[in-house]
Amino acid sequence: VFHNEQLTYRELDQRATQLARYLRKQGVGPDIVVGVCIERSLEMTVGALGVLKAGGAYLGLDPAYPQERLQFMLEDARVHVLLTQERFSSLLEAIGTRQIYIDKDWPEIFAEREAALPASMSSSQLAFVVYTSGSTGRPKGVGITHLALVNLVTWQVARSTATPQPRTLQFGSLSFDVSFQEIFSTWSAG
Repeated sequence: VFHNEQLTYRELDQRATQLARYLRKQGVGPDIVVGVCIERSLEMTVGALGVLKAGGAYLGLDPAYPQERLQFMLEDARVHVLLTQERFSSLLEAIGTRQIYIDKDWPEIFAEREAALPASMSSSQLAFVVYTSGSTGRPKGVGITHLALVNLVTWQVARSTATPQPRTLQFGSLSFDVSFQEIFSTWSAG
């Protein structure tokens, strides 16, 4: 649920699958880093899950970050595709990076089939990249594998003290590692 919008797990899965099919046509696959610069919304979660379903690794880019930091992360991570919203096109001057606008390009993305995709990743491949704050110098990118993400989510779900019908407030920025714990643990237990 986001404001007055909501998605069922089925709708989330279908939209993410459509996006994944579209991303695969753009060359996204194992260990290909896709920047996700989408303001907090249902589309942000569709974007992150769609990248994973395509077999890629996502790099969360907070649109509130300074342009210099965003540009550094795009270049340093060698982002192949940038998934964003049209309003951020001037903020993100992705050098040699294909930009896909989840809002403007959605009719084309929506035309993709909803049928499940065969998995195209292994546990040792990248799931996402997160950058350090840079407080000790330049920010450093850290690649997290699917195995590490699964271990984190499994641990979180096993130690959850949630009662039936739990709710999770997702407050971490997609560029902050806590967001993975919030989002994927909730989806895994939903």
